[in-house]
Amino acid sequence: MSEKPQENTTHFGFRQIPAEEKVRHVADVFHSVAGKYDLMNDLMSGGVHRLWKRITIERSGVRPGQVVLDIAGGTGDLTRKFSRLVGPTGKVVLADINDSMLKVGRDKLINSGTAGNVEYIQANAEALPFADNTFDVITIAFGLRNVTDKDAALRSMQRVLKPGGKLMVLEFSKTQKHSTD
Repeated sequence: MSEKPQENTTHFGFRQIPAEEKVRHVADVFHSVAGKYDLMNDLMSGGVHRLWKRITIERSGVRPGQVVLDIAGGTGDLTRKFSRLVGPTGKVVLADINDSMLKVGRDKLINSGTAGNVEYIQANAEALPFADNTFDVITIAFGLRNVTDKDAALRSMQRVLKPGGKLMVLEFSKTQKHSTD
């Protein structure tokens, strides 16, 4: 029998914790794995995450001059590819709530020669620090599961997405049906 969530709690792994503690727990995990994150993703997904990211890039329809937000962008895999697609007249914002992941991503991108059209912003997906209707495309790859208030994050993403823009969410988790009973 599964544990029923109590008010003001959220999931963290396979247990319920007070909602206000999730950000700290997630931060602790990502601070500890930032340097090994890419290898961990390869091992945990059997490399499938790379295929999904390639499909995301292809289906994004990103063109030169556009503005892209890569939320929970971590080590910058999508950011690097989007940077090439938007070119010198476009911009990609790599956003992550975790400063350790953001630093690893920035260093990795700079070392690969990607830097001129990329900005790095430490931000919580639940309250994105951008003006309304800013981005042509927003991605969040394997990061929505770590957000405490997913509805707030999706509203925040919708707010900063331009009309007709694309929000692309990659996740391994399954959706849950909610009954109205």
